[in-house]
Amino acid sequence: MNLPQPNSESTRRFVNRERGFTMIELGVVIVIIITILAMAVFQLQPSLQDAKYDNAMREVIDQLRQAREYAIANRRYVQVSFPIVVIAGQPTQYQVVTTQKNVAPYGPVGAGADAVLSTVPIQVPAQYFLFPGAPDTPDGFGNAAAIEFEGLNGGPILGMMFQSDGELVDGGTLQPINGTVFIGFPNQATASRAVTVLGGTGRVRGWKYTGAAWFQF
Repeated sequence: MNLPQPNSESTRRFVNRERGFTMIELGVVIVIIITILAMAVFQLQPSLQDAKYDNAMREVIDQLRQAREYAIANRRYVQVSFPIVVIAGQPTQYQVVTTQKNVAPYGPVGAGADAVLSTVPIQVPAQYFLFPGAPDTPDGFGNAAAIEFEGLNGGPILGMMFQSDGELVDGGTLQPINGTVFIGFPNQATASRAVTVLGGTGRVRGWKYTGAAWFQF
């Protein structure tokens, strides 16, 4: 029986066959992997965008709930506002700001100036935006403006605040007020979110819009 010698041509061919993939084969595999990854990213893109609007809604909900809890725990008035930072005439950031009210008649004598507790920008590209034609949420607190409390665009003139019993009240009358903050993006109906506040209890709810109806988050 003739066995291949260590230095024979047949041995070299055998070793070459055992070396693995060729560069062409590796190149084909890499192209396939890149193609699959690109398809996966394309498929996930709507979900990633949807998550950003969910995050923006959660940020508004969290700030409202924290303001309420702080007001109860510290027995102080805590104002909530929703300013928009504008640079060169263009909105660049949408914020939730909470402020402890110290100046009379909201704070005790000698409490000093009002103190900002938090300033939180909401997740981009979300805006304070009411999608045209979208119905009101099931809570029915109004949908004439992106930020509407007691039928007023942007809320009461003297602001709105949580008081020590957890109610959300008008800064002028100190009477409970209901309202809604709408979140979304132009030309994207399903980006629409809403946060409602029931003034009498301070209850905060989140809502998502399907393009046809709202459902609770």
